[in-house]
Amino acid sequence: MSGSGQARKGAFSSGERLTEAALRCQRQLAENPQRPEPLLGLSLVALASGQHDAAVQMATAATTAAPAMGGAWVVLGQALRSAGRREDAQEAYQAAIRLDGMNPLAQMGLGELRLAEEPEEALRAYELALRRKPGMVGAHVGMGHALVGLGRNEEALARYEQALGFAPRTAEAEFAAAFVLVRLGRVEEAERRYRRALMLRPDFAAAWMNLGCLLRDEGREAYAEAALLRAVELRPDLIAGWLNLALLKRAQHLPHEAERILRRAFALDPENVDTQIAWCQFCAAEKDRAGAWDWLRWAEARDARPAEAANMRGILLHAEERFDQAVETFERAESLGSKSAASNCGNSLMDLGRTEAALQAHEHAVALDPLNAGARYNLAMAQLRLGSWEQGWENYEARWRFREVHRTPRLFRQPRWKGEPLEGRRILLHAEQGLGDAIQFCRYAERVAASGGHVILQVHEPVERLVRSLGVVPARKAEVARLGEEPPAFDVECPLMSLPAVFWTRVETVPWRGAYLNAEPELVAARRAEMEAWGLEGGRRDLRVGIAWAGNPRYKADARRSMKLAAWLPLLRVPGGVQWVSLQKGEAAEQLAQLPKDVRVEDGSSRDCDLAETAALVEVLDLVITTDTCIAHLAGAMGKPVWILLPHRADWRWMEGVETTPWYPTARLFRQRKAGDWAAVVDWVGARLSHRYLSS
Repeated sequence: MSGSGQARKGAFSSGERLTEAALRCQRQLAENPQRPEPLLGLSLVALASGQHDAAVQMATAATTAAPAMGGAWVVLGQALRSAGRREDAQEAYQAAIRLDGMNPLAQMGLGELRLAEEPEEALRAYELALRRKPGMVGAHVGMGHALVGLGRNEEALARYEQALGFAPRTAEAEFAAAFVLVRLGRVEEAERRYRRALMLRPDFAAAWMNLGCLLRDEGREAYAEAALLRAVELRPDLIAGWLNLALLKRAQHLPHEAERILRRAFALDPENVDTQIAWCQFCAAEKDRAGAWDWLRWAEARDARPAEAANMRGILLHAEERFDQAVETFERAESLGSKSAASNCGNSLMDLGRTEAALQAHEHAVALDPLNAGARYNLAMAQLRLGSWEQGWENYEARWRFREVHRTPRLFRQPRWKGEPLEGRRILLHAEQGLGDAIQFCRYAERVAASGGHVILQVHEPVERLVRSLGVVPARKAEVARLGEEPPAFDVECPLMSLPAVFWTRVETVPWRGAYLNAEPELVAARRAEMEAWGLEGGRRDLRVGIAWAGNPRYKADARRSMKLAAWLPLLRVPGGVQWVSLQKGEAAEQLAQLPKDVRVEDGSSRDCDLAETAALVEVLDLVITTDTCIAHLAGAMGKPVWILLPHRADWRWMEGVETTPWYPTARLFRQRKAGDWAAVVDWVGARLSHRYLSS
């Protein structure tokens, strides 16, 4: 907004340079110092060049010279608002309205003032402006903004479309439409609208930034980075652009780059609370807890609207396992307006063992923000954990839009299979997460093949040879491909972990006809000979027990589920004839060398080239005891007795409060009764082992 029609007449045309306009207005003032039009013109020139105090001074002079001129009061309101004097600006707009109750520019100015904190009042002001001037594009756009603030996104989009109907080449309206389309989950349309806004106005820094954020959330990181860099190139003072660029660098595991960018954002405005919260998040991600708390306290001391600071405080408390305090803090953050706090609160409630309350919190979070992928994913975790699989599998599909699960989602031009008859088509079933997940869900290949198609199972290299033992592979109803390589030609695709949703899997309908993965006979023979070579005592065959105590250290919750081998010593010293065999791989296997001399555990797997070799060793064992690792899935899929040691809050697939699992009928679950208390679990397993296998 640049003033009323009266003010514009005496000011400057859109094509006129500011210097030329200022000189012209000064000449007019020299001829008549009391003429208001050149005073308003100078005020508008000052506004356009960022000289807010000068703009206020000139506009005030204009209202003194012509107190009955409504346009002068409108320009004064604009100048005062730009100078940060909101209450004075409101009085100026109201002065214009007293002169002309339906002054549309004054009403629009009031709407802009009230937009952030009083969207209902802003909406009424814009409506009054449009009664006088229905084709006022700025009022339509402002009305859309107010509707967004009230959560009425569909109405907001309609209002932006009305604005574009009056002025089809309005970049700001295209930008606003794109913003609300993202909120409505219509991402492809939003991208097109952002690009149209940029076509209309190539120097639109905010549009470049929002496009970059959209592309980042879609996993198109190279394009996202280019867009964000363009935003800060156009507007080096755009703090939000730098913060989003830092977030992208964090996601790319480039912490030094992220830190460099955060320093630049901080230098622009050390008092900016968003920057301080971003620093807090960065320190938390880098395990610098003390630094995170320092940045948070600084933010809290400066934040007039502390919702996100409170939410971040809850996150830090949760990370320190102070769950009761975290719940209270998240509840406060939600009351202050944080949309993500409700879902975070659900996670803390789950860690407290308050599962029903956690489920309600996650349901509430989704009701507040139905398109939030993180909230829906957390709800799915709670539903699956509690056995509500009908809703849980459907909500679990939100993982593809949740960057903490899939930073760069895999995209295909072929359509996603939804369970329709395949009628001879070739279907790619592809692994997406860990080795254990691939083992757990590859069982569905048989059901997919029964739908009338040819299956291509694309899995990680360590399980590729193992998966060839699935019955559908030797039956030539399926073939196996390696993840990371170009798969054979296919017509449709489906992630392995989406198959339970396709087949509407319930607790009572988990596919299980018996062991579905097997070891190669030649490898089994070699393993049996190796086992015999380790020695017998007095001609008696000892109980052969395989153990694994640690999973993939890159898994974010690994510290919870994995153990140190030293914690197993009470179990390894259980009296009786046990031949202990390590199934452990990776760095954790090095802990075998640190065992005391009175404890003997054979290293059976640290040098295995893949899980097919490990499967051959599992085949000659009597029992497997493991934490939540791929070894648990391997033994379960082979139908071997397996005891799985679980943390107090185990992974969702092991559910809650049960000692068995429908996924692997030969498995028994041993859960921590108290968070972090592995000693009690080890004692429990030792007692069960002695009673069941060693007592006779």
